[in-house]
Amino acid sequence: MSQHSYTPNNSSALPKDNKIQPDLAAKEQLLQVLRKAGKLTNEDNPKKTEKPKKHEELLKALLEQIEPLDYREKAGLGEDDKLTRKHYHVITIEEVLKLAKQNNWGLCRHNDTVYLYNGSFWSMIEDGLLMSFLGEAGEKMGMDKYQARHYLEKDALVKQFFSSAHMHVPIICESKVLVNLQNGTFEITDKRTKLRSFRATDFLTYQLPFFYDPLAKAPLFEAYLNKVLPDKALQDILLEYLGYVFVTPGTLKLEKVLLLYGSGANGKSVFFEIVNALLGPENISCYSLQSLTNDNSYSRAKLENILVNYGSEINGKLESSIFKQLASGEPVEARLPYGQPFTLFRYAKLIFNCNELPKEVEHTNAYYRRFLIIPFNVTIPEGEQDKELAKKIIEKELSGIFNLALEGLYRLLSKKAFTHSPIIDNLVNDYRQQSDSVQMFLEENQYSKSLSSTILIKDLYMVYKQYCLDDGYLPVSKSKLRKRLESAGIAVTRTSKSYAVFLSKPE
Repeated sequence: MSQHSYTPNNSSALPKDNKIQPDLAAKEQLLQVLRKAGKLTNEDNPKKTEKPKKHEELLKALLEQIEPLDYREKAGLGEDDKLTRKHYHVITIEEVLKLAKQNNWGLCRHNDTVYLYNGSFWSMIEDGLLMSFLGEAGEKMGMDKYQARHYLEKDALVKQFFSSAHMHVPIICESKVLVNLQNGTFEITDKRTKLRSFRATDFLTYQLPFFYDPLAKAPLFEAYLNKVLPDKALQDILLEYLGYVFVTPGTLKLEKVLLLYGSGANGKSVFFEIVNALLGPENISCYSLQSLTNDNSYSRAKLENILVNYGSEINGKLESSIFKQLASGEPVEARLPYGQPFTLFRYAKLIFNCNELPKEVEHTNAYYRRFLIIPFNVTIPEGEQDKELAKKIIEKELSGIFNLALEGLYRLLSKKAFTHSPIIDNLVNDYRQQSDSVQMFLEENQYSKSLSSTILIKDLYMVYKQYCLDDGYLPVSKSKLRKRLESAGIAVTRTSKSYAVFLSKPE
């Protein structure tokens, strides 16, 4: 994949002014330039259509089309033959599926969940909604009212629906990046980019709440970034991660979690509001990192079908193995209440706003290298704060922000890595040192390696434990303390009484 393949739009074709809404002639001129350059094609270009119905409205529309039918005739039974429950169940579901197909709507089953396609994107149908719909459908077709409304009959209809539909998730192509917008699906391959018509076979479970406009600008958003995050490399990384949200692990696996770090009035909350509007609140969850990595938590299962989990804090104890899986986009086990465990393959990227970083963590390169820590160090004075800034940006600049995210995505796909930042390198190194309570204890108490002096581990542990309690750290166990000391290159020996460590401390 060459860098040229992802070169952003030709800047020479852009209007010289900074108007957010360009005139139509300039826009058409740019589109022609892009098409000639092979950057945007009109092949399979989406046509203007009516806004697709909401998925709940599709089921209502389907119910309105259902008419009474003769179950006996449909089953091929004579007057003396007995109609059984199975006749009602099978015929009802077959008629529902037949009618759905006539409307060109899609149905699919995945992880014991039913999805409905409305012509633009797929959406999960809640069990209760599907059950209620099938019961009403059966009643309209001619099932006895009390039979169709009984919970056991509705449950049987759902099970028959699962059996009759033979639904499978479409095969997902990992060689391209797809972004679903209001006016089509933006497709990026190693050869070209194009805005094309929606396809059910993409199995996209979201739609961004704005139109793709190749000329859209975001001057307010860029001014905001310049103020709260003046370092250009950090801005690039932030925008690259917004583009990374749409990338599947099979296309590019960078194994990163984004942390916006800093306290006070520094602009983190404005960025959260903008991301929430850009992706759509229905495509974002806000679970804590502790909840997502807890073995007994159900929140991990909620990461499916959304784009980002944007949490507010990450303090507390983490399950490191699950965290590394989630950060890497690797298949991870999940389950819902009363449901069977299943494996998540495609799920949300992780972003967190935090004032502090987790203290008691796994001390390995595999853990620390997964963090992109963006420092928000600029405090905005009270008199300069614009409480309506996020609202102003959201009202006018979502399409422009998306274009900036696309430029970041092009960089990622070309370089196969986020922009390098010495600031982030230093922050991660500082975090590594400060999150190691054993190393902090040794440094602050001025312990040093010794060739002859020893201290019993049990005595050292008592002092270490008190240090942790005083400074708010969670102390490691005595055995882990010994292993940490050995990992730091400090010799440990076995005595007749206990283990001893070769350390000395100034008098």
